[in-house]
Amino acid sequence: MTKVLILGGLAGQVDALESLRRRGVETHMCGHEKKGPGVDEADHFHIADITSVDAVKRVAIEIGADMVYSVGSDIAMPTVVRVSEDLGLPHFHGVELTDILRQKQEIRARLAAPDLSPVRFLTVEREDPSPVWNVFPAIVKPVDSQGQRGITLIQAAAEIDDAIAIAKENSVSGPVIIEEFLEGPEISAHVVVVDSEIKFFLPSDRFVWNGPLVGMPAAHSVPLREETAVWADEFRELAESIVTTLGVKEGPLYFQAICTTAGPRIIEIASRLDGCHLWRLLRFSTGFDLMDAVLGRLLGEPWPRFPSESEAIPMVLDFILDSPDTIVTPQYIDRVVRDDAIFSEVQTAENEKPRWMNDIVARIGYQIYEGGR
Repeated sequence: MTKVLILGGLAGQVDALESLRRRGVETHMCGHEKKGPGVDEADHFHIADITSVDAVKRVAIEIGADMVYSVGSDIAMPTVVRVSEDLGLPHFHGVELTDILRQKQEIRARLAAPDLSPVRFLTVEREDPSPVWNVFPAIVKPVDSQGQRGITLIQAAAEIDDAIAIAKENSVSGPVIIEEFLEGPEISAHVVVVDSEIKFFLPSDRFVWNGPLVGMPAAHSVPLREETAVWADEFRELAESIVTTLGVKEGPLYFQAICTTAGPRIIEIASRLDGCHLWRLLRFSTGFDLMDAVLGRLLGEPWPRFPSESEAIPMVLDFILDSPDTIVTPQYIDRVVRDDAIFSEVQTAENEKPRWMNDIVARIGYQIYEGGR
């Protein structure tokens, strides 16, 4: 029987496990502790730090894994690629590309050379003195964190040192990046590259939570609204240029951008599927199962036919966001899930508090419904 090892136990991995189960695959999961919604979904669980190549490799060898993968986890992808390369297992992107996309300062530097998506930025190493920066407002963030951790919006030079300290506390490797603040509506796109060309490109609007956390996603919708659709062609051309510049040969990428008055500017590029369940939104909207297509390709199947943006039925994926102290009772669920939702998933156990993300807001689940936002 085919065996797949999934790294991490959070909600995004549950999606992958469910897809693999439908294929009759024996699923294994590893994490540094036996905790998270994915633990109960996998056939087998193994204790292993997903950032440790040696630890994950030992598990993969022990179970005779045919594939190692992860969804929505930036910290897992370098391990996925290194273990896969060492063991001769199927994977999409190489170590160099994965490391570039994992480090925000590296991707900024790579895009700056050919003047793609120009954004003013400065990298601050762990031991560097207080930097000179005079572009405000600005964003200060770790180069390698995820989930909006350690990000601060600053308005003046007097705020830089405190913001850097917060970012360093949340940085895995130490460096911090300061970037000019980009203003405009946010968009994102799942991209599939085949033979060095983009074969699938379906952009979505990305709505940000109206709260104190910078960049916290509140919802996604497809297809693009009239306000952002005017940037669709330029966004695709930008993505195509980046794929060429980075030498991407095959596999999924996830782009996030802001539509500024000067055009789309890249926020991040991930070497993986997103962690926001957008594959499910795309499946309801177009009938195309991106999750299954990606997993199927890694298991040796050809890519299926890709849909176009014109095939997308207007739909919204809305996150259920609330206080970290919320008790998720049946009555609460009845109140927050829309009557017209065609799909909903509560990711918190009944009568429990949601998984801690920060002290301000928690993601309790999400729902999908037809129409716009």
